[in-house]
Amino acid sequence: MQSAAFLEKEVSDLQAANEKQKQKRTRSKRQIHSEEGLSVSEASALIAQPEEAIEAPGPPRAKEAFTTFAAAYEGLTEVRSLWKSGT
Repeated sequence: MQSAAFLEKEVSDLQAANEKQKQKRTRSKRQIHSEEGLSVSEASALIAQPEEAIEAPGPPRAKEAFTTFAAAYEGLTEVRSLWKSGT
């Protein structure tokens, strides 16, 4: 009984593999001819070119950083005074 189940499973696996092989054989192997493209030497030249360096943005200027800090501090002191007054 078990051997029949194993044989049935093996047959279904083989049929699936066979179907896959048939589909693979019948796929088109035609290639589309491209008028434009890179030749091997053009691709090699592109690979050999050094990449352009990308500059990272510099640190913020001190004056701008201080102005931002001062505005944040003023806002904080206003919130503290409102909280202390109970408003």
